[in-house]
Amino acid sequence: MHSFPYDATIDGIEHHFRITQNHSSYGIEQDGVVIGEVAHFDNWQQTTGEPLSKKLLDSICEHIESHYG
Repeated sequence: MHSFPYDATIDGIEHHFRITQNHSSYGIEQDGVVIGEVAHFDNWQQTTGEPLSKKLLDSICEHIESHYG
C-alpha cells in the first residue's frame, strides 16, 4: 500500500492527514485517527466513516488527484 501525508486548514483549524491507497479506494487518517475511506466511481464518494463536510471531502479528493496526476 502506498500512502502520503498532507496538511490542510479546514474551517480555520490545521489538520494533518495521511491518505493510504488500498486498491481502488483510499483510507483517510486525520490527526492520526482513521476517519473514513473514499473511492472514485463516476465521481468521488465517501464509502465508509462518518460523513465528511463537502469542504473536507473536496480537499482530500483534490490532494489525491494532484498526488497521482
